[in-house]
Formats: sequence, structure tokens, C-alpha cells
Amino acid sequence: MKAFANPVVIQLFGLGLVVVSVVVFGLWLVYKMRKNMLAEMAPLVDKPRADAPNFALATYQGVIAGLKEKEKQLQAQLASEARRIGTIETVSTTVLDNIPTGVMMFSSNLLVQQANAAARALLGYASPLNMHVKEVFCGLQTVELPSSNGALGGIAQAVRDVFVKGAEYRGVPASYSTPSGESRALRLALLPVISSGQQVTSALCLIESCSTAFTLSFPPAEADKKEGEPE
Repeated sequence: MKAFANPVVIQLFGLGLVVVSVVVFGLWLVYKMRKNMLAEMAPLVDKPRADAPNFALATYQGVIAGLKEKEKQLQAQLASEARRIGTIETVSTTVLDNIPTGVMMFSSNLLVQQANAAARALLGYASPLNMHVKEVFCGLQTVELPSSNGALGGIAQAVRDVFVKGAEYRGVPASYSTPSGESRALRLALLPVISSGQQVTSALCLIESCSTAFTLSFPPAEADKKEGEPE
């Protein structure tokens, strides 16, 4: 009992009560604040959870609708492009089939890919498609090509040079005999068809009859010399 009568003990006891009271009050205050915060956040937390499936479904449906719209636009663009390409091909075919110059396209394996009406008429074939260049020009009797070692080897090598070297041959005179035996004087041109990637995709062969081509290309004085006038 004497200890409780000691002023120091009484002061310590009072200080302890104050500290305990402060701690208890602080814990109670933290509890109240946490409870209030949870009460305020409850609508924000619970509402998205309730709406989450609907939100995900709406997002999914929006994405699907956007993809379908893109698909429709793409299909429309493809259809428009197909119509444009079809129109270009139709015009090209119409033009090629109505010009007097023969036009043939050779692939890299020297096969005929395309031949217009004039080419078929000049060479005497109903359809030279998929024929080798040597077969198509088997009626060549003479051809003045820089690389020629004879008629057949010359024209085939020239077409190879178009693909390998990008060579060009213009205004090449040639004597030709059709499959029916009709002799014709022709003028040939071999040109590379180059893609956007700078690759030779085809060899273009132009064929003209020399009956008018040479008359137009030589001046009268030079033509007279060719008939035997002294120089």
C-alpha cells in the first residue's frame, strides 16, 4: 500500500491509463474510418461486378460488329477491283485482237503464253499456245540476230537473252514459211516485260509484215539505191 502512496507510482499509473486510453481511442477511430471507407466504396466495387458479364458481352458484340463491317468493306473493295481488272483485261484483249501487229508473249521456259489474232494469222497457226519458240518459228528460213547460229538456235537464244540479260531486239528482218508453205517476209521485235520488282516476267514478241514496213522506213533515195542505182 505504501507503493500506491508513492507519488511517482501514482504518476506512472496515471500515465499508463492515458496511454491505454489513447491507444484504444486510436484503434476505435481507425475502425470507424475503415468502416466508413468500405461503406463508401461498396457501390463502386459491387456495381462493376454485377455489370461485368454484360460489359464483356457488349464489348465482344462491338468487336464482332466492327469485324463484320470491315469484312463487308473489304469484299466491296475486292469486287470493285475484280471488276476493274476484268474491264482492263477485256479492253486489252479487244485491242490486241484488232491491231495488225502480231503480239506474242513467251514465258521463261520459252513457251507461248498469249498470241493475238494478227500473230496467229501472220505465222499461220490456229492456236500456238504452249508451243515452244522453236516450234512456233520452225518456219524461219533466215533471221538476222546478233547471237544467231542458224534460224532456230538464233531466235531461241534471243528469247533467252531477253530473260537473262534483259536484251532487246528491234526491227529484225526474217524470212518465214507458214505451216501451209506460204513464204512471208517479217519484221520481229523481242522486248522484256519487267515487273515492279525489276524482274523480267515475260518476253514480248512483236511481228509485222515487211510488205509495208520497209517501204515506210526507207527514204525514196535509199530505196532507189537498193534497186540497183550506183552509189
